Amino acid sequence: MTVAVCIDDNGGMLFNNRRVSRDEAVLRDLAKNAGDKAIRINEFSVQLFKQASINYSESKYFLETAGKDDICFAENVGLSQDINKIDRLIVYCWNRRYPSDFKFDADLSMFSLTESYELTGKSHDKITVNVYEKINAK
Repeated sequence: MTVAVCIDDNGGMLFNNRRVSRDEAVLRDLAKNAGDKAIRINEFSVQLFKQASINYSESKYFLETAGKDDICFAENVGLSQDINKIDRLIVYCWNRRYPSDFKFDADLSMFSLTESYELTGKSHDKITVNVYEKINAK
């Protein structure tokens, strides 16, 4: 499965149960990566996806039930418990430091950086996108 996350420079994802940031460019890029497939999310992300009119599928257990070819967007859940199922990570980096109390917990030593590019966002001039593939993924 592919999992996409948004983080700040300190790996922050949430502060006081609010996303550290959001940007339309990220959602467009994520939709492009998904193609005609629905992006799997949990209830926390529903309003964000509704506002952007992006095809999604909502489930409390979206990571646990995701298949190999699914794309998931994780904002308020840790990834460490499902790390063995993750073949690819798309990490949207805000290139800023925000206060945060919930951090990205995936061990990137299990992955190799295979692609990096930049998006010009509405709220951020530069959003760095790093794509990681699991080392020896089959």
